[in-house]
Amino acid sequence: MPLAAVGLPMAVFVAPMYAEQLGLGTTMVGLIFMILRFWDLGTDPVMGWLVDTRPTKHGRIKHWLIASVPILMLGSFFMFMPMGETVSPAYLVVWLTVLWLGFTMLQTPHQSWVPMITTAYDERSRLFMWREIINTITLLTLLVVPTLLAINYGIERRGQVQVMGVILLIVLPLTVLLAVLFVPDPAPKSSEPKMEFSWTAIKTAFRDPNMVRVLLVEILVGIAIAGTGGTFLFAAQWGFGVTGLAPVILMVFFIAGFAAMPLWVRLSERTEKHTIFMVTCIWSIATYTLYLPLSAMGGGATYLLIAAVVSGLGYGTPFILARSMVADIIEAEQAKTGENRSGMYYSLMSGSYKTGASFAIGIPYILLGAWVGFDPSGENSPEVVRGLMYVFVGVPVASYALAAIILRKYRLTREEQKANADKLAAQAAE
Repeated sequence: MPLAAVGLPMAVFVAPMYAEQLGLGTTMVGLIFMILRFWDLGTDPVMGWLVDTRPTKHGRIKHWLIASVPILMLGSFFMFMPMGETVSPAYLVVWLTVLWLGFTMLQTPHQSWVPMITTAYDERSRLFMWREIINTITLLTLLVVPTLLAINYGIERRGQVQVMGVILLIVLPLTVLLAVLFVPDPAPKSSEPKMEFSWTAIKTAFRDPNMVRVLLVEILVGIAIAGTGGTFLFAAQWGFGVTGLAPVILMVFFIAGFAAMPLWVRLSERTEKHTIFMVTCIWSIATYTLYLPLSAMGGGATYLLIAAVVSGLGYGTPFILARSMVADIIEAEQAKTGENRSGMYYSLMSGSYKTGASFAIGIPYILLGAWVGFDPSGENSPEVVRGLMYVFVGVPVASYALAAIILRKYRLTREEQKANADKLAAQAAE
């Protein structure tokens, strides 16, 4: 829940707030968000190394979740509740850096947990599916809140973001407490070799073509999803003439993805994970293009709703399948070397998604400000609005297309995963 409350709302509501209402503009906000996400390229591997090499006698994960809470709460407070009518670029740089650090300290251990809990090929997909379902429920809640505040109390975007911040500050310590109390965190066995930092292990990960492909598609999916969220309100307002109902329609986009997740996962149980991943990419490519003719036909809430429903059916499932595929890759490497470096592998995964998400805010915002000439707080000509719609649709379509092409040669199959699991089970029995 707190991961969801920080993730997409940062693109959908917080970044536009800093660009429009706090005086920084789309180009400046896009540059800051994009450049600072490269900070995570350093912090994510360090966090993965700490998860792998610094367990306690009580487990590998929980102490890092607890440590993340005060840092993430501090960054969230200043990011969601800025003081004054305007802020400086330095303000955004400092507190966004703190927020991303706390986010990394929570996200990397959390993702690394799944391979430690189950070794079953399809069970991993189901665990990640439920993670995405809770994620989506949280997003839906946070999308309902702005609409209710706007309709019933006339509260504008800045006040809506502040309410989201309050929700995050309440939910974060409560959910971490629940996880610490009730989720198993197996401690390393005495027979396991003590793991230390290893450049060889990192090189091995990047020499694995399956891992490289998953990392690349994670970047591209991050661009597609965060790019949609970061420009949706602009596209709704200017391309379709929808303002007050835009968060509700974006909520429908997520509901469609939420409803389709079990179907996509069930299909992956009958074939291969990477095959269904490619199918969802092709679906998204085909359905995102609907926004262009529907906007050109006059827009309106009905047309925007239709496009959101059909394009939303592909949302979420790529996250589930990619993370489940990484769990299989970790297991394959453990079967070869005897080392479970899930922290390192998921830190690479986390860094890849964040890199994509940073490009997803940076690239569209820079294109909108420097190339299209879009002004979120002023007037825009029909040509500028057309350019806005091309950016809104073109960024995710290109990202999904590249992801589908890259995954064509993914090679870790269901049969290979079962052989690796059987080998590890035999080693444990011995």
